[in-house]
Amino acid sequence: MKSMPKKKKTIAICGYGGMGHGWGRDIKNHPDYELRGIIDTDTELLENIPKMKLGLDEDQGYISIEDMVRFGEKPDVLVIATPIPTHSGLVREAMDLGVNVICEKNMASDLQQAKQMVQKAKDHPELCTAVGTQYRYGGQNWAAKKFFELDPNPLGKLGMILWEDWGWRGEKRWSWRRFLPDVYLEDMAVHWFDTMRYVTGMDIVQVKADNFMPNYSGWFGSSTVLANLALAKPEHWGDRHEWTWCHFAGDWQRGPIRSDRSSRQEFYCEKGFAKLSQWGVETFAYKQRDVQSDDFEEDGFLLADAGPMEGIGDFHGDSMILEMMSRGIDSGGEKQPGTNFKEAFKSFVVSVACKESSFQGTPVWVPKYWRGFLD
Repeated sequence: MKSMPKKKKTIAICGYGGMGHGWGRDIKNHPDYELRGIIDTDTELLENIPKMKLGLDEDQGYISIEDMVRFGEKPDVLVIATPIPTHSGLVREAMDLGVNVICEKNMASDLQQAKQMVQKAKDHPELCTAVGTQYRYGGQNWAAKKFFELDPNPLGKLGMILWEDWGWRGEKRWSWRRFLPDVYLEDMAVHWFDTMRYVTGMDIVQVKADNFMPNYSGWFGSSTVLANLALAKPEHWGDRHEWTWCHFAGDWQRGPIRSDRSSRQEFYCEKGFAKLSQWGVETFAYKQRDVQSDDFEEDGFLLADAGPMEGIGDFHGDSMILEMMSRGIDSGGEKQPGTNFKEAFKSFVVSVACKESSFQGTPVWVPKYWRGFLD
C-alpha cells in the first residue's frame, strides 16, 4: 500500500532578526513548507520584504499574528523568533487562533510563563508545539544517543559525565540579549541541558549550581555557570546510588581562547570512557581495570552505525524540527515533535533550578517543577 504524500504547509515567521533569518533559510530548503508571511513590529523592515528574496510581496508583512489572520491568511505554522520575554504571550495568541507553533529557545523568561505555554499545549492537543533546542539533532549527539541505548553496552554503566562549553562573546552581548539577567543560562545552557537529557535518556533530577560573572567582566548579567547535575531514569529518581553525575561548566567570558579548547563532552563508564567527536563517539575500553594505565582498546560508534536520525534521516537541527512538525500536523497532533512543550519544559526548568540553587546555595530537586503538572 502506497503512503499518502504529505500535505503542503503554510508558515510564517514572527521576528525577522538573526534567528528569523536562519529559520527562513531552513524553511526555504524544506519541501513541505511555503512561507506566506513575516510578522515584525519594525515597519521599515516590513516595507522592504519584496527585496529580501523570500518570494513575498509588500502585502505579506504584518505587525501581529492577529493582523495576518484578519487581513491575509491563517498559516498552519508560526515560528516565533522574537526576544525571550515575548515568547509566552505570542505563543498563546497564536494557539488561540488555532496555529501550530515553533518557539525559539529559551522557552520563556520565568517558570510561570513556561507553565502557561505547557498548559496551552495541554488545552489544545490537536495543535503541535516545538521549542528550538535543535542541538539534540546534530549527528554526533544522535550517534551518542544510539550508543548509550546499546544493551548490553560495551562500556557498561554510565556513571559520570564531564561537559564543558567555554566561549568568548566579547565585552558585552549584542542587542536585547545584553540585558538578560542570566544571559548564558537563558541563551545557551538550555541547549546543553536538553542535549544531555536526549543523549542519556535520563532526566536531570538534582542541581547544585553557581551562576556568576568573573570579577573582570563588565557584562550586565551572569555569563558563567558551574553546576553539578544528577541524572536518572524515572525508576531511579529516589535511588541516589543509581544516579549518573555530571560536572557542567558553561561560560561566555573566560576569554578569547582557541576554539579547540572550548568544548569537551566525556562520559565515564564502568568499563571505559567515551567522548564526542565530529565522527560520532570515540570509545576507550580499559584493558585492565585493576592497573592504572593509558593503554586502551580504542574504537568508535560512527554516524553510520547510528542509522537515520530519528528513523527519518536527511534532516538535522532546525530542519528536523520542521520535519517533525510537518508529520505531527498530518497526524492531527497525535505525533508531537520531539521538542514539544512538555518535553522542552523538562530542559527549561533545569535553568530555573540553576538560578534557585545559586541564589539559595543549596541543591534543588528538579522534579518538583513538573510532578503533577506534566503527568
